[in-house]
Amino acid sequence: MSDEKKYKRLLSNTATVGIGTLGSKLLVYLLVRLYTSVLSNEEFSIASNITEMATLLIPFVSLGIGEAVFRFAMDKQYKQSEVFTQGFVAVGIGAIFLPMIAVVFLNIDYFDSYVPLLILYILSSAIHTNCSQYIRAKALFRLYAIQGLLNTLLTIGLNVLFLIPLDMGITGYVLSVAVADFLSSVFLFAVAKLWRDISFKGLQKSTLKAMLIYSLPLIPTTISWWITNVSDRYMITFMQGDSVNGLYAAAYKIPTLLMVLIGIFNSAWKYSAVEERSQSNSALFFSNVYHTFSTCLILVSGGIIAFSKVFSVMMFGEAFRAAWVYIPILTLAMAFSALSSFTGTIFIVEKKSRYSLYTALVAAIINVVLNLLLIPLFSGNTIGAMGAAIATLFAYLVMFALRLFFSTKLVPYRTYLVETVLNFFVLIAMAITMTLEVPYWMLWQVVFGVLLLVLNRKVILTLLRQGIALIKR
Repeated sequence: MSDEKKYKRLLSNTATVGIGTLGSKLLVYLLVRLYTSVLSNEEFSIASNITEMATLLIPFVSLGIGEAVFRFAMDKQYKQSEVFTQGFVAVGIGAIFLPMIAVVFLNIDYFDSYVPLLILYILSSAIHTNCSQYIRAKALFRLYAIQGLLNTLLTIGLNVLFLIPLDMGITGYVLSVAVADFLSSVFLFAVAKLWRDISFKGLQKSTLKAMLIYSLPLIPTTISWWITNVSDRYMITFMQGDSVNGLYAAAYKIPTLLMVLIGIFNSAWKYSAVEERSQSNSALFFSNVYHTFSTCLILVSGGIIAFSKVFSVMMFGEAFRAAWVYIPILTLAMAFSALSSFTGTIFIVEKKSRYSLYTALVAAIINVVLNLLLIPLFSGNTIGAMGAAIATLFAYLVMFALRLFFSTKLVPYRTYLVETVLNFFVLIAMAITMTLEVPYWMLWQVVFGVLLLVLNRKVILTLLRQGIALIKR
């Protein structure tokens, strides 16, 4: 495939997924205003903790098989339908953990009333992941985008129904996501006729074994990601209470806008990266995509930091407005998280899942240690959860540095290190001046924003030229 066709395919696939999901994903973020108006700080904290705990438990039940379904279904030496079937076999095996999970959480006062919700959330997510990863591996990007749109619209509709007329509170918040996942899976089975790809006759144990060898290391990897991304909220809850954590959880919603954009891109990027694995110029392809990706990421991050107060007014209820102070630091953390995800794609391409584990584990350890040290330092302060935000930032920074090192050993692509460092120095300056509201902080945001544009002018001009050329066609 020619270089031009490779980039066009990546752009086309990204656009297809983006058109189908970006608008709807942004609508979900508008629901933050609903959550912070209908739920109290404490209720929002509990609801967030329930969904995040379910996220932690999903890999145990699914045996981390979702990524394996995607990767092995793209490998020509395996039959796609067998890979898909083995995904459900793995979930069936992992389901033996459900009774143990139920018993454990029934004995924890904080969660005991929500155990059925946890189980439903876990099963719905595991099934939906298998189905959506499979159709993505088959390059059915249009259908992937449509089901993403459907899933989001279902989540929105059920959220409104459960929270306002039915007044189901925490239960409605969690149940809406679980039901939306289940109905999205039913949709995929019906439209893509996925039942035809499930057959338990003639299954090869060697296929399941190979998939599990790949996926099982992803379980501790996912746990490590969870610790880095979520454990701070539990530590804030138990050190400072649900009220402080409610603000922190709300603030987290804004920078995770980055992860929505990254998720759209990654859906197409992983496919292109695996496809290009055997090509002689794959390193050049990785270099060019990485350069463009990191530039766009940095510019969007700068915009979120500069307008963090505006976002808080637009998206939070009155009681949550003070949460804006966490947004700049958390945005920096999510930027490093996004770069970690991108560089980690190479581990998927090369089937080196152990590198994903090592790097995520180191980050998780750093996060926990720093949380224990830093959260108490801000206790009783108006920025009580700032220690957790700083800990998350440093953890993802270390993860990115490690993944950059290991990924370039596997595929020697150009990292534009000096340019990246300069860009992040500017972003850090933006975050500090914004968070501390130093004198003339609005002017400083403009100055730093212009500096980012100057530093990234080559990529920006290239993208503009390509965009204009595409419009003229």
